[in-house]
Amino acid sequence: MAAPLLARAALLGALALAGCAPSLVPRGAGARTLSGEGEVAAAAELLRLEDRRELDLGVLQRVAASPNPELRRRAGLAVGRIRGEGGLPLLLRLLADPDTSVTATAAFSLGQLGDTTAVPALAAQMGRERASAVPTVTAEAAAALGKLRTERARRALDEFLWAVPTDSADVREPVGAALLAAWRFPRGGDLAPIIRWTTAADPELRWRAAYALARRPDPAATPTLAGLVRDPDWRVRSFALRGLTATLADSSGLGADRARGVLLDALADTDGRVRITAARTLGSHGAPESVGALTRLLASEDSHLAVTAAESLGRLGTRAAGAAAPLRDLSLDGRRIIPVRTAALAALAEVSPGEVPSVAARLAADPAWRARAAAARAFARVVPIPRPERDALLRDRDARVAAAALDAVVNAPGADLVALRPFLLESIRAPDVGVRTAALSGLAKLADPASLAPVLDALTLATADPEGNDAALGALEVLDALRKAGVDVAGPFFSRFSRSSDPLVRQRVEAMFGDTARRAWGPALPLETGRDLAEYRQIVRRLVVPALAGRLPRARIRTGSGDVDLRLFAADAPLTVHNFLALAERGYFDGQEWPRVVANFVIQGGDPRGDTSGGPGYAIRDEINRHRYGVGTLGMALSGPDTGGSQFFITHSPQPHLDGGYTVFGEVEQGMEVVDRVQVGERIVRVTRLR
Repeated sequence: MAAPLLARAALLGALALAGCAPSLVPRGAGARTLSGEGEVAAAAELLRLEDRRELDLGVLQRVAASPNPELRRRAGLAVGRIRGEGGLPLLLRLLADPDTSVTATAAFSLGQLGDTTAVPALAAQMGRERASAVPTVTAEAAAALGKLRTERARRALDEFLWAVPTDSADVREPVGAALLAAWRFPRGGDLAPIIRWTTAADPELRWRAAYALARRPDPAATPTLAGLVRDPDWRVRSFALRGLTATLADSSGLGADRARGVLLDALADTDGRVRITAARTLGSHGAPESVGALTRLLASEDSHLAVTAAESLGRLGTRAAGAAAPLRDLSLDGRRIIPVRTAALAALAEVSPGEVPSVAARLAADPAWRARAAAARAFARVVPIPRPERDALLRDRDARVAAAALDAVVNAPGADLVALRPFLLESIRAPDVGVRTAALSGLAKLADPASLAPVLDALTLATADPEGNDAALGALEVLDALRKAGVDVAGPFFSRFSRSSDPLVRQRVEAMFGDTARRAWGPALPLETGRDLAEYRQIVRRLVVPALAGRLPRARIRTGSGDVDLRLFAADAPLTVHNFLALAERGYFDGQEWPRVVANFVIQGGDPRGDTSGGPGYAIRDEINRHRYGVGTLGMALSGPDTGGSQFFITHSPQPHLDGGYTVFGEVEQGMEVVDRVQVGERIVRVTRLR
């Protein structure tokens, strides 16, 4: 965004100051402490502003002038989280702070703010000497430049990666950050500054270089990636294999045949995560050798590998027709776990749709709800959808199956929504929020003016949903479609509904109706959180202060596969940690299933429904911070900004594309082998706080 006009003079002065850069003499990071009621109160004020998404520059500037570097750091972090206009000059001033923790946080928040006028100030942090003196600052500046994505930002990163010798241990952190920032730019730039780091002695830098090359993606990088598949570090091998798709290999001159041979060899890798990546990338190669290898993997005792193979065959579609019989047999094999069988059925629907009705009918009678939901999704891929089976699943005894069936039918290619309209109108009155949300999605596609009155009734019903706001937001989606079609929606809506207590609903209404919404309901921001300053002070005392002193709270997830012990980052995500521990203490997670597992990516939990659509009935604000997504990182699952509630995920492997987008609030301390074993549908026995 452009800088506010009123701040232009201050901005130019701050840019000139930051462009000079602070002294290259290393400064201490300062003591990260909050002592005394005054400092606790100041931290609580910042927490309140973040929670309300309120950019109160008076408070922020006052705290940013504190002699305590931890308070200055938190003020800079708050600006990046709130993202309101007017915060840029304050961050630029903090970029010249004598404390490196403050300066690094200011750089991080400039990336979160998204204002490209900060690029010159950030680029000034990228010098070789500065990187050696204050590596954390240069690292955060590099990450921020990757988010801002201007040509000047690209040049600053390229020049830095060229300037540093590959054996320079003192700049390991900023080089690693610059490599991860480089993938965010569109392909077409010079790859040489990245490629030179693929031969570095440090595996931490090699895997980041491989990741950057694989994520661009650019055919010019493919030969280099092919040469990295024998690297001793599993992360390098895994990310290198990711870039060996058939399209890129052919475009690069390497050739799909050679790339496919490398992938087939990698199926015998000693590391299971590398084998998963190889099987996943083979899903872009339609040659008989690929289909044969993936088909053989369906019988693997490693269920994660079998699921991945099925998914890859599904992406190949009819090119994998030779796998139809094994996929059919696997779908019906009662000895295999449900996630493997449902993955096979989903693949069969793409590989050989004609075989779906007979196979899906068997799974539609399965006692496991996940099997019936998979059958519903498979039936929706058949044209025309078999009517009796469709209707039975739409009225399944388990609302999760009915919701999955309705969602699949509504989004099926060539769906006859006009014929389905009576059922959609009936379903928006259903007891289950998932069924109602799916039906409202169909009505939004229809945009039938006659649906206005029943959709307003559905919105009334949704305002009382204890599970969350999905149906309410779905009803607003229909109203917006009608508004765009020329229907008078504002009059009936505002005559019937007073200001919502849900912040996401208020923001959606304001986005739809603009000034009309602000006149009727008032501005959507700042948010009402229901907390007073005393409660924020209590959270700071109970969580933040001990965490700053090194006493991080810990929690244990007991699963059917074993225990996973977590270390929680209460100083950097206090509201998220507070929410997680509060839910755990009331037994919210106990007995839930893991609803989502993606091999070599994440496991996801915290959903009371078990289909990834459930929640606690409220949303919390994101607390994006400087922690990165590595192996065993604990993050909040989202469906958009500030939509977290109870669902969380744990990463199997580094996932840099999540950095700066999802709240990191902890990491696995012990039990990563358990995380790697978890399957969809396995239960969480309980989550407890460890004292």
